[in-house]
Amino acid sequence: MVATNTLYQTPFGQFRLCRYPARRDDHLQAWCGADTLLLEEIHRLGRPGDEVLVVNDEHGALTVPLQPRALWTDSALAALAVARNLGNGGRDPVSVVWSTARPPELTLIVLRVPKQLPYLEYQLARLGSQLPVGGVVLAAGMDKHLSPRVTDLLEQFIGPAERRPGARKAHLFSARRDHRQSPSIADEQGYFCEALGSELRALPNVFSRDRLDRGSRLLLAQLKSLAPARRVLDLACGNGVLGLSALKKGLASELVFCDESAMALESARRNAARLFPAIGARIQYHHGDGLLDYSGDPADLILCNPPFHLNHAVDEYAGRRLLAQCARQLPAGGRLCLVANRHLNYLPTLRRHFRRVDKIAHDPKFIVWLSEKL
Repeated sequence: MVATNTLYQTPFGQFRLCRYPARRDDHLQAWCGADTLLLEEIHRLGRPGDEVLVVNDEHGALTVPLQPRALWTDSALAALAVARNLGNGGRDPVSVVWSTARPPELTLIVLRVPKQLPYLEYQLARLGSQLPVGGVVLAAGMDKHLSPRVTDLLEQFIGPAERRPGARKAHLFSARRDHRQSPSIADEQGYFCEALGSELRALPNVFSRDRLDRGSRLLLAQLKSLAPARRVLDLACGNGVLGLSALKKGLASELVFCDESAMALESARRNAARLFPAIGARIQYHHGDGLLDYSGDPADLILCNPPFHLNHAVDEYAGRRLLAQCARQLPAGGRLCLVANRHLNYLPTLRRHFRRVDKIAHDPKFIVWLSEKL
């Protein structure tokens, strides 16, 4: 099922846009006021799409109308959403450049302000280092999510910046590149992980990049009680802490990292190369919509600390999708070890898909479930 209202009226025409992943009775649209402000400004400027780099488009609300030269994104889910909406609308494909790669050098940047402020700083630093003098960055976000620092960051990394009057519960910002020297920033941030006896580092758009989150800490404490597995899959891997700890404890002989974030996978790759340089051939990486398009050998054990936010909103739908994908991928006797917040009611989903479900640990905020496939 798709959202009730899928017809997006823009200055460039009207387009059918659906959110991805689709769900039954979804009342959310595939666009917002920030998208509309950006499209209206680009239409006013009369700039052709082949001069445009779109950054952080979520479902295609910018990419489909503009037909830009490229989309720069961290998210495999966003790339899938954009590709589907382009195809459904009969529009030409648009090149996707992942966040870990250098974007093309264009003169007009159209940017949705991301959720993570360090990620915005990273993107502006990259763009500022290659945007020619006179190039323009247009950025927009919804008021309830915007940081008061957006104008200052545009000024710092790009050039003279302006915060336009608000409309549609959103604000538009513009900055023009001048001759200033853009400051450089450290891409990685890390912390010392006791389970690994080493520092773990992560790129800016990775969950809990500067400290071990409480849920992962509780799950790590249970690894010693799990039976070894030939192949362990770290799903929604982030910086790779769960999978790398399983490898260090001898729980896994082969390891697969999976995430929808390009930065998460690159962070896990760098940490694995630094901590286990001799066994790189036994570690694989999968960038996609969870396990939906995973085609590697099945895992005997999946470790998962799933996301429970859909952008800014608390939403357990993403976690339930991952649990169903785990059940489809695991062979008979395969196990899923999951940590989840207490307020997320995953137990009915686990019981629907697995033969045996045990609560093996808990604290005031989290529960660790161990489930076995039929």
